[in-house]
Amino acid sequence: MEPRGSGDCATGVVGVYVWECGGGTMLATFAFDVCHEVYRGAREVIDTKIATLGLESSGKYMWHPDRLPRLGEYVADFELAGERALGREAGVRGEAIEGKKSRWESYGTGGYRASRMAMFRIYYLGGAEYSAARRHLGISEITWADWAEEIRTKVGRELTRAGMFPPSRYFQESTARAS
Repeated sequence: MEPRGSGDCATGVVGVYVWECGGGTMLATFAFDVCHEVYRGAREVIDTKIATLGLESSGKYMWHPDRLPRLGEYVADFELAGERALGREAGVRGEAIEGKKSRWESYGTGGYRASRMAMFRIYYLGGAEYSAARRHLGISEITWADWAEEIRTKVGRELTRAGMFPPSRYFQESTARAS
């Protein structure tokens, strides 16, 4: 890849270039938007193509050995990245993992907020309509915009860190080492 810009910003790697030039939020929100579109598409394919009651009709979707990440893994990884980014380091029932500090303890006041996690789950994961989700959460349009920007930035950074952005790279990498 050709270096862009000049001075300290000419690193040759687009992601690093954007981060060093103060574009971290822009890259994070863009990464989130792209990954969220892939997530929505993957959820739609999984929800409509795999019949859960008729096993004979879902035979061609049964598990086969493969080292590449599949759509189901992408969906799960997206959801987990969102929970990590928004500060939820907890077990299945919501209790803290033994011996680990949660992000809100580690980072002080900028940590876990149940409201952001609720919005992430209802709107971004659940696919609720904007007006229904806003009404359910009981927040104004301005608060919605602030929370959405915070969620998109934090989760976008985590998606980039976790290697889910760009999605093309995620789907090309192996999940298991060849023996």
